[in-house]
Amino acid sequence: MGLFDKFRKKVQKAASEVNPDEISAEEDSEEAKKAMDIRDSGDSKIDTIDEPEWEEFDDDVDLELPKQNDDEWDEWDEEEDYVLPTKLSRKEKKILAAAAKKDLAKKKAAEKELKKRGGKEVAKLAGSKVNLHMMRTTTGRQLVEVKSSPTGSKGTIDDGRIKIDLGGGVVESGGRVIKPSEALDNLIEELEWIMLESDISSDAVTEVMAVLKRNLIGQRLRKGADISKVLEASLKRALRGILEAGYWDFFESIEKFVEKGDKPVVIMFVGVNGTGKTTTVAKIANLLQKRNISVIAAAGDTFRAGAIEQLETHCDRLNIRCISSQRGGDSAAVARDAVESAKAKDIDVVLVDTAGRMQNKANLMAELEKVRRVTNPHLTLFVGDALAGNDAVDQAKNFQEMLKFDGAVLTKLDTDAKGGAGLSIAHSTGRPIVLCGVGQEYDDLMQFNPDWLLQQLFE
Repeated sequence: MGLFDKFRKKVQKAASEVNPDEISAEEDSEEAKKAMDIRDSGDSKIDTIDEPEWEEFDDDVDLELPKQNDDEWDEWDEEEDYVLPTKLSRKEKKILAAAAKKDLAKKKAAEKELKKRGGKEVAKLAGSKVNLHMMRTTTGRQLVEVKSSPTGSKGTIDDGRIKIDLGGGVVESGGRVIKPSEALDNLIEELEWIMLESDISSDAVTEVMAVLKRNLIGQRLRKGADISKVLEASLKRALRGILEAGYWDFFESIEKFVEKGDKPVVIMFVGVNGTGKTTTVAKIANLLQKRNISVIAAAGDTFRAGAIEQLETHCDRLNIRCISSQRGGDSAAVARDAVESAKAKDIDVVLVDTAGRMQNKANLMAELEKVRRVTNPHLTLFVGDALAGNDAVDQAKNFQEMLKFDGAVLTKLDTDAKGGAGLSIAHSTGRPIVLCGVGQEYDDLMQFNPDWLLQQLFE
């Protein structure tokens, strides 16, 4: 039973018990005007409870707003509109101070992260909302973007990372206005629980549902429209937007590198133990050969017993060379030898297998960083196990923080995996799922399709 099969049954039952007056208001009523004011203000937090909770603030700290200097008045632009200062309560001061502190912390963390990976801020083109980092690898190479068919309607709202399309359920005029209410909160909470049951991470669920709720309030619900169906359709589009962000074509990108003479194209595979890295290397080698792209493999997993022999067996079956050493050897040296061999023999692609590393072991992660420093790979791919659920999400987040990767491969999607891990990895790391394993054979690897995953979740 898909995610929304459960949702429809539960929410439709709840919706049937809800009086329309509880979830929406007549367009000319005071409640409707208040809801539209909330929408127009862009308020990021909508409380349906009269008295908010203040436990998270320290009552012993008396925060004050910065004082105005009378000498600064002559610098103001008279053409601008200004609001006279009002006396704020102690609680309001704390809210403003906490929000400012949170924004500053986010800004500092982003700057620190950029500096850590040696990156530079890339300015957006005039009028552009596209992050120019998204379509480049961690080593600065251009990727081939997957062009998706344009979707959206008049109800499409771009809310930062999440794009909400309310679809035909809302209208620009007429209809009843959706208002903050306990009934709406109950519908959204029901949906949140169902999403969590499908292995979608709590961070992704919280952000998506907050944006959805924020943009529902104040919208005009088309006459006869079912709020549960509006929620369903809007959520599908929002989740698709997460999966399509920065989504690039693996095989076309490889072919582009080769055509430009930027070879050998080095692809490095990372991840924890048991996710299927070695098998994924073999599957990619097989599919590249079918595209007339020559390949060799580097057995960089010199730690796990049988890992070298496993990759060598795959390479023998596929009739490709495997560069290896004795168990316990230097994996960076193996990878370097493979790259040098590919250059000498004019091989197009080098696939570098690596040992599984627990993401919380800094010394082991440093070994992977050495391999990457030596080979300077075109692409670094994180290999995650769909069955691991939220564990795979945590692994991906930690690998992204410590190593950086360009995209993820999600294995074992042919099993009874719920699929939410793929969406959560894309949301938490900002890097897309590009390939997925759907079986045991060499051909059972395909370019990831966001609509396919959503179908698994919802249907």
